[in-house]
Amino acid sequence: MQNGIVKTDLTFDARTTTTNLSLRAAIEALFRQKLLFAGVAGSVLFVAIVASVLLPRQYMSEMKFLVQNARGNVVVTPEKTNPQNVASDVTETQVNSELEILRSHDVVDPVADPGWDKLPVSQQTPAMVRQHEALLAGFDKKLETEPVRKTNVIDVKYRASDPQQARNSLQRLSQTYLEQHRRMQRPGGASAFFTSEAERYQRTWDQASRDLVNFQQRHQLYSLAQRETDLEGKITKAEAELLASEAGLKELDARLEESSRRQRTMATRQTTQNRTGPNLQSVQQLTTLVIELENKRTVLLTNYKPEDRLVRELDQQIASTREALNEAAVSRPLEVTTDVDPAWQQVRTEFSQGKISRRAEAARRKVIVTQLARLKRDLGKMQDLDVQYNNLEEQVKERRENHELYAEKRDQSQIADSMDDRGLMNVVVAQQPTLSYLPAGPKRLTNAVLGMVTGLFLGLCAVYLAEAGRNTIATPHELDAASRYPVLATLPIMSLPAVELPQTTKLEPERALPSVMLSGPRPPDLRS
Repeated sequence: MQNGIVKTDLTFDARTTTTNLSLRAAIEALFRQKLLFAGVAGSVLFVAIVASVLLPRQYMSEMKFLVQNARGNVVVTPEKTNPQNVASDVTETQVNSELEILRSHDVVDPVADPGWDKLPVSQQTPAMVRQHEALLAGFDKKLETEPVRKTNVIDVKYRASDPQQARNSLQRLSQTYLEQHRRMQRPGGASAFFTSEAERYQRTWDQASRDLVNFQQRHQLYSLAQRETDLEGKITKAEAELLASEAGLKELDARLEESSRRQRTMATRQTTQNRTGPNLQSVQQLTTLVIELENKRTVLLTNYKPEDRLVRELDQQIASTREALNEAAVSRPLEVTTDVDPAWQQVRTEFSQGKISRRAEAARRKVIVTQLARLKRDLGKMQDLDVQYNNLEEQVKERRENHELYAEKRDQSQIADSMDDRGLMNVVVAQQPTLSYLPAGPKRLTNAVLGMVTGLFLGLCAVYLAEAGRNTIATPHELDAASRYPVLATLPIMSLPAVELPQTTKLEPERALPSVMLSGPRPPDLRS
């Protein structure tokens, strides 16, 4: 015992003492501020319970959207479409984009305020705009959208005071969202546009085909390229024949010149036979004549006398004929036989034939030249018509290709429309809006528990703030820590006459100390 203090244990754990003192100080502070703690905690709990009782019941409807890449988006371009049928994985960006579209004004406004989207801007008053914004804010607070973790599913929830209203609101939201998605993925009116363009190009293609057919019939053309090829072939053949004809004419001219020269140097006839001997033919003729004259003299003697003039003349003729017969029988004449020279005759024949051949070849050349000129004129006309024909043919080809292109796009648009009508899109309703008659809120038990926890927390916070703002000493430990003297004893407050102590601590009237503490000089520190 030292200075009235008994020290029984000089060694102790400072950490345990500090922890015990902190816990004790907290409990003491809680007891000191029990009214404040009870008031704050009770008020919060009361507010929570009253709010749970007075708040109207809320019913929740839930639906789910599935984002997928089962169908490719066809790009509307004037070029030919090359669709890719390879389905890719859905990215987080796509899901977030669909979430933004789902919460956009184009989707939410018609659902939150039906008929607002059809109201012209000129008729919208400030009061109507404020009312619309209020409805939109209320709808946005009741709407919950979030993607389901590690999936391509978007979960949509809506709270309302009536279960039918909650489900109907989600159904309208689903219809508006899918329609907006359809409009954004593919422009509206594409099918009608491609149908009208296909019909227009069909008419222009038919007109261009008729113009081409009329042009062919007017100019007797069925295939201009084939016709030009035929004409070029005929011209080539005619030019070859013309060159051959000119070569033949030159050859014939050379032959005629040589034949003419040889005719001038060659004799036309040649001796074929030389023969000498009596002229039997003359002797025979004279003998016959003598006999005839004698027979005539005999006939005359029947009528005339020998000395008659006619008889004497006939005798003279007989005598002269006999003399001539004797001379013919005695003479030996030379008989020379000639004939046409065969070589000259052959040359002359060749010359004549050459002239005939040259005239024929010249006539043939003239025909070839005329035919060649006509073919060249026809080819020139074909070449002049080539530009018009090619233009018409190009128009037919271009309009046919345009018609086929827009017909293909028309069919694709009609298929896309049919797929849209049947709900075959990249965003589909995985779960229709639910209808639940069990209220989703307010949850009275949960709210009471939360209110109690919140009240306890706020009560403790109020006690802490009250203790932090206190400037008085309430416990011996505080006095021991505030003064440099140890606490010797504590006395409880009792109903006794007032005694004036030599050393007392002045207390505030509203915060009286529970006991009177006496202090003296601090003993030496035994822990050291």
